[in-house]
Amino acid sequence: MNQITDLRQAVKDKTRINVFINNKFRFSLTLEELTDAKLKVGQELTDEEITELQTLSDFGKLYQRELEYALTRPHSEKEVRDHLKNKKFKREIAWKRYEEFEKRLKEDKEYREYVRDLRKKTREKNAERKDFTEDNRNEYTGRYKTGLPTKPGAKITTEDIEKIIAKLKKVNIINDEEFARYFAENRNRIKGTSLKKLKLELRAKGIDQRIIENTFREDPRDEKEDLLKIIEKKRRKYPDDTKLIQYLLRQGFPYDLVLDSLHETDSQN
Repeated sequence: MNQITDLRQAVKDKTRINVFINNKFRFSLTLEELTDAKLKVGQELTDEEITELQTLSDFGKLYQRELEYALTRPHSEKEVRDHLKNKKFKREIAWKRYEEFEKRLKEDKEYREYVRDLRKKTREKNAERKDFTEDNRNEYTGRYKTGLPTKPGAKITTEDIEKIIAKLKKVNIINDEEFARYFAENRNRIKGTSLKKLKLELRAKGIDQRIIENTFREDPRDEKEDLLKIIEKKRRKYPDDTKLIQYLLRQGFPYDLVLDSLHETDSQN
């Protein structure tokens, strides 16, 4: 029998509710997910229902973490996708390490005894700590750790990545057109950047060429203004015009515009 014996607010993330089955913590859900699933204390669940709820919990936590990442600043779809792929790769490495640990634990008696002794000593050290606390929500703070591999979070699938990207696009957290405008304005505000270099940077961010062209059609840039801004900043570092010209050409500015702008600044000085 799988009976929900308790529902408690999580300590680390107060937006989630810890679900206990047969007095043991099994998974956590957001309040909305809990309400949608119509879960309550005393309710009995089948093994299949528990598996479905666990999957819902794992995906919800993954989405929440990615939402937090996406909200740190505007991101392109490619940036978010790459971030998820990197997380997927790290999770796979963690699972491989954990599975190797479990296999050795099962097959190597001497190692199994070492692990058992290490865990016992760690528990004893934690019991002696005055700042160690164990609350009634199955969460711990201020504890010593064994350094042994722990069970990683659920494996991330390609389908998970696509679902998260779709959800973030639906709520307009991912919007490549808005990102392109933000990126162009931000790069220009911080330091002048050539139109050529800026377009290359946007392409590297995964922005479609059509979006790039529309961005600069809607908000034309004054390349000479950007160039003068850079000349003012770099003049001290490159007092020799030849080296300054070479630097400016590497930034993607047209040769004729570079010469004209340098002549203008020299005549003003």
